[in-house]
Amino acid sequence: MTKSVLVVVQRQLQSMTSGNDSYLHTCMRVAKRAGLRTKVVFAPWRTFSNRPWAKFHPEYQAVFDEYLWPKSIRLGDYFYSYSLRVWMRFGVRLCKELAKRLGVPVFVASYYARPLPKDEFKIVAKACNENASDIMIAEYSSLAPLFSEVTEPTVKSVLLHDLMAARTEEYKRLGKEPDFLPVTLQQEAEWMSDATLLICASVNEEETLRNEMDNIDTVWLCPDSPSYEVEFKLETPRIVFIGTRHFGNTDAINHFIEEIFPLIKEKLPDVECWIVGSTGADVLPENQSVEGIKLLGRVQDLPDIGGVSSVGIAPTRLASGISIKVAEYLALGMTCVAYRKALEGFGAVLDQMTEIAEDPRDFAERTVKLLNDVDARTSQFKTAPDEIRKINHNRAVQDALLKPF
Repeated sequence: MTKSVLVVVQRQLQSMTSGNDSYLHTCMRVAKRAGLRTKVVFAPWRTFSNRPWAKFHPEYQAVFDEYLWPKSIRLGDYFYSYSLRVWMRFGVRLCKELAKRLGVPVFVASYYARPLPKDEFKIVAKACNENASDIMIAEYSSLAPLFSEVTEPTVKSVLLHDLMAARTEEYKRLGKEPDFLPVTLQQEAEWMSDATLLICASVNEEETLRNEMDNIDTVWLCPDSPSYEVEFKLETPRIVFIGTRHFGNTDAINHFIEEIFPLIKEKLPDVECWIVGSTGADVLPENQSVEGIKLLGRVQDLPDIGGVSSVGIAPTRLASGISIKVAEYLALGMTCVAYRKALEGFGAVLDQMTEIAEDPRDFAERTVKLLNDVDARTSQFKTAPDEIRKINHNRAVQDALLKPF
């Protein structure tokens, strides 16, 4: 009889542009490779967030076999909530967006790190018991309290894109006010106390949890970047930053434009920096107008911006989880310059393929060096994609999922 895995989520699965999407998709692909039948249970209200409709991204649909989305109805490709609270939340969000466009400062609350409210918790727990599987995976530690209500026998696992307590500490370190519910490591460990397996996106956070919760198995889920077909095309070298909208990327790209890019332009006045992904919307207005800064938004075919003529940058100063952009650069055959903070989640496995900078001036000098060194960029183009594929096989995760059987 085919073994099964039940994945519980509290967000929409209609995008494949963020690290969170990539990691959940990778976890489901590993489960599929292990021969497990996958079913997804959606939290009925939290999943819709501030918009009462959603649809599945085709790449997600390809990796799960069934789904259950309480309190919603499917019409064509879209799911619509029939909960009044979701539609009211949508109305509030529209008002806030209007105020924002009129220049009124508004705060949009994040549900990140916030456990489900009691009534929603009960609905999801009931769905989990009625759809019992051999393995249950809660996405994020904030869903792990569900394990206490699961009465059917199952291997209880948590997929941690990042450790929320670590992100809380990162905000404090930089003197920033978290835009989510701050969490301590003790709180997070308590949420996950009924789990038997933690699937971690970063090596350093896996080690932290192993030390904090020594009775629980842990395993590292490597970033599983696609095998890109990138053409060898020598063009004017450029700098590339890939990122979605979150505070770490916002801080990184504005820091780069303000403190590093001017140093690069002293040596290479005509160089361009291409900013790819939704994080471009968070580039400060005064930084958007800097000569050489190009906001490309979402790019459908990443090979178009990768390859031998691109130098990827990860000027990350605030990070929890893993900076998946580094693995993406390497999979695209690009050289890469990064602060050590961007590499912490990988342990030491990417150190030999990345230029590690200590400060803004060092970062600028290493970037200029690569922009001027076509031989180094060509060598990376030929070797990095194969090397990153060797690292990111995720056999350890597959073995961990099959261990109980």
